[in-house]
Amino acid sequence: MRNIRVLTLAIGIAMVLVSTTGFATAAITATGSMSETNSLVWTISSDAIDGVLVPGERQSTTVYGDNTQAAEGTVSYTKSFNLDTKNKYQNQYNIDSTKMLTIDGTGDGSGSGRAISDESIGIETVGVPRNGISWPTFHNAVTAGSSYDIREGSVVTRAQSRTVTGYPGAAPVALNYGIRLQGLNNGPALGSASAFQDGHLEQGRGTSLDKASDLAFSQRSSVSGLIYQFDQTINYESGINR
Repeated sequence: MRNIRVLTLAIGIAMVLVSTTGFATAAITATGSMSETNSLVWTISSDAIDGVLVPGERQSTTVYGDNTQAAEGTVSYTKSFNLDTKNKYQNQYNIDSTKMLTIDGTGDGSGSGRAISDESIGIETVGVPRNGISWPTFHNAVTAGSSYDIREGSVVTRAQSRTVTGYPGAAPVALNYGIRLQGLNNGPALGSASAFQDGHLEQGRGTSLDKASDLAFSQRSSVSGLIYQFDQTINYESGINR
Protein backbone atom coordinates (compact mmCIF):
# COMPACT_ATOMS: atom_id res chain seq x y z
CA MET A 1 0.00 0.00 0.00
CA ARG A 2 1.22 3.48 -0.81
CA ASN A 3 -0.03 6.50 1.10
CA ILE A 4 0.71 10.03 -0.06
CA ARG A 5 -0.17 13.01 2.14
CA VAL A 6 0.17 16.71 1.33
CA LEU A 7 -0.34 19.60 3.76
CA THR A 8 -0.60 23.28 2.86
CA LEU A 9 -2.66 26.39 3.64
CA ALA A 10 -6.20 27.27 2.57
CA ILE A 11 -9.27 28.44 4.43
CA GLY A 12 -12.60 26.69 4.11
CA ILE A 13 -15.63 28.79 3.29
CA ALA A 14 -17.68 29.18 6.46
CA MET A 15 -21.07 30.03 5.05
CA VAL A 16 -23.85 28.36 3.09
CA LEU A 17 -26.86 30.39 2.01
CA VAL A 18 -28.99 27.30 1.35
CA SER A 19 -27.93 23.83 2.44
CA THR A 20 -28.38 21.20 -0.25
CA THR A 21 -28.17 17.48 0.40
CA GLY A 22 -28.23 14.80 -2.26
CA PHE A 23 -27.67 11.06 -1.96
CA ALA A 24 -27.65 8.61 -4.86
CA THR A 25 -27.10 4.86 -4.93
CA ALA A 26 -26.75 2.34 -7.74
CA ALA A 27 -26.71 -1.45 -7.53
CA ILE A 28 -26.26 -3.64 -10.62
CA THR A 29 -25.68 -7.37 -11.10
CA ALA A 30 -25.64 -8.48 -14.72
CA THR A 31 -24.25 -10.91 -17.24
CA GLY A 32 -23.81 -8.82 -20.35
CA SER A 33 -23.14 -5.09 -20.17
CA MET A 34 -23.55 -2.12 -17.81
CA SER A 35 -22.75 1.58 -17.93
CA GLU A 36 -22.78 4.49 -15.51
CA THR A 37 -21.57 8.07 -15.95
CA ASN A 38 -21.51 10.82 -13.30
CA SER A 39 -20.31 14.43 -13.32
CA LEU A 40 -20.48 17.38 -10.92
CA VAL A 41 -19.15 20.95 -10.80
CA TRP A 42 -19.84 22.99 -7.64
CA THR A 43 -18.59 26.53 -6.95
CA ILE A 44 -19.28 28.46 -3.75
CA SER A 45 -18.00 31.80 -2.46
CA SER A 46 -18.17 33.87 0.71
CA ASP A 47 -19.10 36.79 -1.57
CA ALA A 48 -20.39 37.02 -5.16
CA ILE A 49 -19.27 34.64 -7.93
CA ASP A 50 -18.54 37.41 -10.40
CA GLY A 51 -14.96 36.78 -11.51
CA VAL A 52 -13.55 39.38 -9.11
CA LEU A 53 -12.21 38.56 -5.62
CA VAL A 54 -12.70 41.29 -3.02
CA PRO A 55 -10.67 41.59 0.22
CA GLY A 56 -11.67 38.85 2.65
CA GLU A 57 -13.34 36.68 -0.01
CA ARG A 58 -12.79 32.93 -0.22
CA GLN A 59 -14.00 30.80 -3.10
CA SER A 60 -13.84 27.10 -3.95
CA THR A 61 -14.75 24.87 -6.88
CA THR A 62 -15.16 21.09 -6.69
CA VAL A 63 -15.20 18.88 -9.80
CA TYR A 64 -16.06 15.17 -9.87
CA GLY A 65 -16.33 12.80 -12.83
CA ASP A 66 -16.78 9.05 -13.28
CA ASN A 67 -17.31 6.84 -16.33
CA THR A 68 -17.62 3.08 -15.73
CA GLN A 69 -18.43 0.50 -18.43
CA ALA A 70 -18.53 -3.30 -18.47
CA ALA A 71 -19.37 -5.78 -21.24
CA GLU A 72 -19.42 -9.51 -22.01
CA GLY A 73 -18.93 -10.79 -18.50
CA THR A 74 -20.63 -11.16 -15.14
CA VAL A 75 -20.41 -7.91 -13.20
CA SER A 76 -21.54 -6.78 -9.75
CA TYR A 77 -21.53 -3.02 -9.21
CA THR A 78 -22.59 -0.75 -6.35
CA LYS A 79 -22.05 2.96 -5.86
CA SER A 80 -23.08 5.52 -3.25
CA PHE A 81 -22.64 9.24 -3.83
CA ASN A 82 -23.38 11.88 -1.20
CA LEU A 83 -23.32 15.67 -1.68
CA ASP A 84 -23.94 17.93 1.30
CA THR A 85 -23.21 21.66 0.97
CA LYS A 86 -23.58 22.54 4.65
CA ASN A 87 -20.73 23.38 7.03
CA LYS A 88 -18.42 20.47 7.83
CA TYR A 89 -15.96 19.68 10.62
CA GLN A 90 -13.14 17.15 11.08
CA ASN A 91 -13.91 13.73 9.53
CA GLN A 92 -16.93 15.15 7.67
CA TYR A 93 -17.04 15.78 3.91
CA ASN A 94 -19.14 17.75 1.45
CA ILE A 95 -18.67 15.05 -1.21
CA ASP A 96 -18.28 11.37 -0.35
CA SER A 97 -18.38 8.69 -3.05
CA THR A 98 -17.73 4.94 -2.73
CA LYS A 99 -17.71 2.58 -5.73
CA MET A 100 -17.32 -1.22 -5.76
CA LEU A 101 -17.06 -3.39 -8.89
CA THR A 102 -16.40 -7.10 -9.37
CA ILE A 103 -16.09 -8.71 -12.80
CA ASP A 104 -15.62 -12.27 -14.02
CA GLY A 105 -14.77 -11.99 -17.69
CA THR A 106 -15.74 -15.60 -18.37
CA GLY A 107 -19.22 -15.20 -16.90
CA ASP A 108 -21.08 -15.07 -20.22
CA GLY A 109 -19.13 -17.96 -21.73
CA SER A 110 -17.19 -15.86 -24.23
CA GLY A 111 -14.15 -15.31 -22.02
CA SER A 112 -13.81 -11.75 -23.30
CA GLY A 113 -15.52 -9.81 -20.51
CA ARG A 114 -14.00 -6.47 -19.60
CA ALA A 115 -14.60 -3.54 -17.23
CA ILE A 116 -13.10 -0.08 -17.74
CA SER A 117 -13.36 3.00 -15.55
CA ASP A 118 -12.02 6.53 -15.21
CA GLU A 119 -12.72 8.53 -12.04
CA SER A 120 -11.35 11.81 -10.70
CA ILE A 121 -12.07 14.45 -8.06
CA GLY A 122 -10.54 17.90 -7.83
CA ILE A 123 -10.77 21.04 -5.72
CA GLU A 124 -9.60 24.59 -6.35
CA THR A 125 -9.54 27.11 -3.50
CA VAL A 126 -8.62 30.79 -3.58
CA GLY A 127 -8.69 33.54 -0.99
CA VAL A 128 -7.71 37.19 -0.57
CA PRO A 129 -7.04 38.68 2.91
CA ARG A 130 -8.26 41.99 4.26
CA ASN A 131 -6.81 44.20 6.99
CA GLY A 132 -6.85 42.51 10.39
CA ILE A 133 -7.01 38.96 8.96
CA SER A 134 -4.08 36.69 9.76
CA TRP A 135 -4.23 34.38 6.73
CA PRO A 136 -2.39 35.21 3.47
CA THR A 137 -3.51 35.17 -0.15
CA PHE A 138 -3.73 31.62 -1.52
CA HIS A 139 -4.65 29.74 -4.69
CA ASN A 140 -4.50 25.95 -4.52
CA ALA A 141 -5.65 23.30 -7.01
CA VAL A 142 -5.44 19.54 -6.38
CA THR A 143 -6.82 16.62 -8.41
CA ALA A 144 -6.67 12.87 -7.79
CA GLY A 145 -8.17 9.81 -9.42
CA SER A 146 -7.72 6.41 -11.02
CA SER A 147 -8.43 4.31 -14.08
CA TYR A 148 -8.58 0.58 -14.69
CA ASP A 149 -9.16 -1.90 -17.50
CA ILE A 150 -9.65 -5.41 -16.13
CA ARG A 151 -10.97 -8.77 -17.30
CA GLU A 152 -11.19 -10.24 -13.84
CA GLY A 153 -10.95 -8.72 -10.37
CA SER A 154 -12.54 -6.67 -7.61
CA VAL A 155 -12.10 -2.89 -7.26
CA VAL A 156 -13.10 -0.43 -4.54
CA THR A 157 -12.60 3.35 -4.87
CA ARG A 158 -13.37 6.20 -2.44
CA ALA A 159 -13.44 9.93 -3.25
CA GLN A 160 -13.97 12.65 -0.62
CA SER A 161 -13.66 16.44 -0.46
CA ARG A 162 -14.32 19.18 2.10
CA THR A 163 -14.36 22.86 1.11
CA VAL A 164 -17.08 24.32 3.38
CA THR A 165 -16.33 24.41 7.12
CA GLY A 166 -18.13 25.50 10.30
CA TYR A 167 -15.94 28.62 10.59
CA PRO A 168 -12.51 29.60 9.24
CA GLY A 169 -10.07 27.16 10.80
CA ALA A 170 -12.74 24.74 12.09
CA ALA A 171 -11.32 22.04 9.81
CA PRO A 172 -8.86 22.07 6.93
CA VAL A 173 -9.88 21.91 3.32
CA ALA A 174 -9.41 18.26 2.35
CA LEU A 175 -9.32 15.90 -0.61
CA ASN A 176 -8.96 12.14 -0.20
CA TYR A 177 -8.84 9.45 -2.85
CA GLY A 178 -8.16 5.74 -2.70
CA ILE A 179 -8.28 2.66 -4.93
CA ARG A 180 -7.85 -1.00 -4.04
CA LEU A 181 -7.73 -3.72 -6.73
CA GLN A 182 -7.36 -7.42 -6.04
CA GLY A 183 -8.23 -10.77 -7.60
CA LEU A 184 -11.10 -13.19 -7.09
CA ASN A 185 -11.03 -16.46 -5.12
CA ASN A 186 -7.48 -15.87 -3.81
CA GLY A 187 -6.15 -15.47 -7.35
CA PRO A 188 -4.80 -12.39 -9.12
CA ALA A 189 -6.75 -9.74 -10.99
CA LEU A 190 -6.09 -9.58 -14.72
CA GLY A 191 -5.66 -6.29 -16.56
CA SER A 192 -4.23 -2.86 -15.74
CA ALA A 193 -4.81 -0.03 -13.28
CA SER A 194 -3.34 3.36 -12.42
CA ALA A 195 -3.76 6.19 -9.91
CA PHE A 196 -2.60 9.80 -9.91
CA GLN A 197 -2.54 13.12 -8.12
CA ASP A 198 -1.60 16.59 -9.36
CA GLY A 199 -1.34 19.82 -7.41
CA HIS A 200 -0.36 23.47 -7.76
CA LEU A 201 -0.17 25.50 -4.54
CA GLU A 202 0.43 29.26 -4.52
CA GLN A 203 0.58 31.44 -1.42
CA GLY A 204 1.36 35.00 -0.38
CA ARG A 205 2.79 36.34 2.86
CA GLY A 206 0.96 38.55 5.32
CA THR A 207 -1.61 40.79 3.64
CA SER A 208 0.44 41.27 0.48
CA LEU A 209 -1.07 40.05 -2.81
CA ASP A 210 2.41 39.20 -4.13
CA LYS A 211 3.24 35.51 -4.49
CA ALA A 212 5.69 34.26 -1.85
CA SER A 213 5.47 30.50 -2.44
CA ASP A 214 4.80 28.34 -5.51
CA LEU A 215 4.72 24.54 -5.30
CA ALA A 216 3.70 22.10 -8.03
CA PHE A 217 3.64 18.33 -7.67
CA SER A 218 2.56 15.28 -9.64
CA GLN A 219 2.49 11.57 -8.86
CA ARG A 220 1.42 8.53 -10.89
CA SER A 221 1.52 4.80 -10.33
CA SER A 222 0.42 1.95 -12.56
CA VAL A 223 0.35 -1.82 -12.77
CA SER A 224 -0.57 -4.37 -15.45
CA GLY A 225 -0.69 -8.12 -15.98
CA LEU A 226 -1.50 -10.50 -13.13
CA ILE A 227 -2.26 -8.16 -10.22
CA TYR A 228 -2.39 -9.61 -6.71
CA GLN A 229 -2.93 -6.20 -5.09
CA PHE A 230 -2.90 -2.57 -6.15
CA ASP A 231 -3.57 -0.21 -3.25
CA GLN A 232 -3.20 3.58 -3.39
CA THR A 233 -4.33 6.21 -0.86
CA ILE A 234 -3.97 9.96 -1.43
CA ASN A 235 -4.68 12.58 1.27
CA TYR A 236 -4.52 16.36 0.94
CA GLU A 237 -5.21 18.89 3.70
CA SER A 238 -4.92 22.67 3.66
CA GLY A 239 -5.81 24.97 6.53
CA ILE A 240 -4.82 27.04 9.55
CA ASN A 241 -5.57 24.23 12.02
CA ARG A 242 -4.83 20.58 11.19
